[in-house]
Amino acid sequence: MDRKKVLTYIFFVIFWVAFYSLNGKAGVLMDNLLKKTKPFVQQGTVPAKYFFSQDNIVDLNGHVSQEVFNRFQGLIAEANHEILIQTFWWESQSQAAQKIFQGLIKLNKKHIKSKVKPKVFILIDSTILQRAHGKLRKIVKKFKAENLGPVPTAVSLSENFQEAKKYLLNFAKKIPHVDVRVQKYEHAYIGSLHGKTLVVDGQIAMVMGTNPQNYLNEPHAWYDLGFTVAGTAAKGMRHDFISAWVQAVSYDDQFKEKSKALKSFRKKIGCSRGLTFTCRAWTNLDAKWQQKNMKHYRSVAKDLGLPLETNFKTFPSRQFIQNNQGKPATKISVALTTRVGNGFPEIFKGFSLWFNKWVKKQKSISQGYNIDNTQDQAYIAAFGSAKKHIHILTPNLNDDDAIKSLAEAVSRGVQVKLITTFGFNRSTENYPGQGGDNRKGYCRLYKAALKLTKDEKKVKNFLHLRWYTRPDGVRVDDSQSVVDDAGTGRPDAMHAKYATIDNELAIVGTANMDTQSWNHSREINLAVDSKEVTIAWDKKLFIDVYKRSDLWEGPSSCKK
Repeated sequence: MDRKKVLTYIFFVIFWVAFYSLNGKAGVLMDNLLKKTKPFVQQGTVPAKYFFSQDNIVDLNGHVSQEVFNRFQGLIAEANHEILIQTFWWESQSQAAQKIFQGLIKLNKKHIKSKVKPKVFILIDSTILQRAHGKLRKIVKKFKAENLGPVPTAVSLSENFQEAKKYLLNFAKKIPHVDVRVQKYEHAYIGSLHGKTLVVDGQIAMVMGTNPQNYLNEPHAWYDLGFTVAGTAAKGMRHDFISAWVQAVSYDDQFKEKSKALKSFRKKIGCSRGLTFTCRAWTNLDAKWQQKNMKHYRSVAKDLGLPLETNFKTFPSRQFIQNNQGKPATKISVALTTRVGNGFPEIFKGFSLWFNKWVKKQKSISQGYNIDNTQDQAYIAAFGSAKKHIHILTPNLNDDDAIKSLAEAVSRGVQVKLITTFGFNRSTENYPGQGGDNRKGYCRLYKAALKLTKDEKKVKNFLHLRWYTRPDGVRVDDSQSVVDDAGTGRPDAMHAKYATIDNELAIVGTANMDTQSWNHSREINLAVDSKEVTIAWDKKLFIDVYKRSDLWEGPSSCKK
């Protein structure tokens, strides 16, 4: 065994000894989550040493809709060195994006006389779907009124990446004391960048379900959530961003000659000689890959202005949270549950599963499909350990493993309360392989619970399904809404990704309870082990929304 392998082995032994020595203070739910996720930590996007930590500060006030970007603006304006933003979607004219711009203007003013020029990295997803939307945008605008009638919600008026980049770089000229860099995350097949985070100076961070887009515009903003954390978890979120940025840049031909380290790195991952699609299709820079190729990875990150280790001036994270949102929770245990975006090989696995379903009459599509990651395993562990209740907000419900875990919880006598938006993304969720719309998801969950319990009364008593309803009592039917002239259609939908278990554990972030988030997309979430935090978030973010939401019509609706 060579020296490198010996040192790597020693590192992991030390890490896991420390991991479990600290782990003793964690609650039962977090303990079970850590045991379940342990085999998959290296397959996530965050290095093992940052996966679980107990020194975090957590804001007790989860942020709702525009509150998310109010907080964005404040954190950006206070930055000293570095701002990292990743998002699935970007619309420069949206109210949310404009708040980001206002924060950057304040940051520029702050650093006029500073010797330090803060760097701003903005990473935007650019999947096939979004590129297609960008091309359809002009057609929709031109012909909607005359020829198309109501526009399907699948046809968005969102910017494509090139439009967003042009706007951002033009804006950057107005803030010369800030270094703004923009990059697209483009992946083969459907392994999109669905992570949505802000990290400031590697010390304070936000994770959210929302993007800076028109759907968040007032007065008909989507109900969406964001959460603020400081401490080691924020450092881990910084590493998640760096891995995504390095991967994105490595696949971009325009950067190949700008860094000797990057040129060597591209060759190592199979991106030389212009084979960009090939390397994009087959490579994922997960934590295991990063560790194995640390020398190259570290060099590239440094050359790109994102050194893996920093000596940044201390960001006033605790004080900032206290001054703006009240007293935070301190010394909180947090696990960063993540998954990498899948490459092209997953299409073969997906085809095989669908072949088995339709030809061999196997019932399951995605059960056990691609759950070898800390995100899915964390949810399965949390739902499987629940004793009292599970509270969930999700735009979509259709993943087999999520449904199975929730049905099993019901069979154990756990109160499962779940809210979705009626008809949310119905057209795309009914595509082959995507799992089906929410009406089908509710029916599948009910039938799964009934099959396990064989007791209709028990299912009725413990499974509580509701449709998201606006504060004025109107049920939101996203399938019937259209894009208006301002591009602000599909009003009032619920887009939050939120789960709490037994008033002890919360899992919040970017993942939906759907096949896409559980099997394909790159995602990041916070698993927070705190009774104080969980109760506070439920009180502000879930309880009132649940009370006002409409009851599911029940199993009779499944016959339609």
